[in-house]
Amino acid sequence: MHAYDQRFQEVLDSAESLFARQGFHATSMRDIARAACMSVAGLYYYLPSKQAALSFVCERIFDRLEAGSAASTGLASPSDRLAAFVRGHLGYLLTNNLSYRVLLHDMQALDGESSHGARARRRRYFQSLVDLLAELEPGGQHRARMAAGALFGMLNWVPTWYREERDGDVKELAARLTELFLAGFYSGALLAQATA
Repeated sequence: MHAYDQRFQEVLDSAESLFARQGFHATSMRDIARAACMSVAGLYYYLPSKQAALSFVCERIFDRLEAGSAASTGLASPSDRLAAFVRGHLGYLLTNNLSYRVLLHDMQALDGESSHGARARRRRYFQSLVDLLAELEPGGQHRARMAAGALFGMLNWVPTWYREERDGDVKELAARLTELFLAGFYSGALLAQATA
C-alpha cells in the first residue's frame, strides 16, 4: 500500500471512530484532524469535507460487509448461501458494532451530492439479499424485498441482546437465526393451532 493510501485509511479510521462514538453532527473536521494527529489544512488534502468523510466511511463499511458475504457466492443451494450471508453480516456487525452504527444512524445525514456512492452501495447490498431470497421463492420479488427488510431488521437488532456465553458464537447464532427466518417461529401445525 502506498504511503498516501495508508494515511488515507488512517484518516478514515479516525473519522469512522468519531462518527461512531459522537455522531456525525457532533463531529467537526477539527476533531477528525486532532484524532488523526494532523493539521486541519493537512486533513483537507485527504478529505475535502465532512460530508465526503462520511461518504468514504460508509462506502468502506459496505466494502467490508460485501467481503463478509462473499463466502455465499460459491455455495450451490440458496439456503446455504443465505446462511453464509447471515453469518458474514452478523460477523461484521458483532465485531464492528460501533462502525455499523454509522450506517444505521449517520448515513441519512449525507446530502444529495455526497450520497451517490454510499447510497448506491446500500442499494446494491440490500438487492443482493433480495435476489438471494427471490431464488428461494421464484417470482416473488415483492415478497423477497419485504423479507429482506425484515431479515435486516432482525439482524441489526442482535447487538442489543446478544451475549456469546448465552447465545453461542456467531456461527451458531447465524445458523439459528437463518433457521428461524426460513422456518418461521411457528411450524405449520402450531400456527394452525394458534390461529384456530
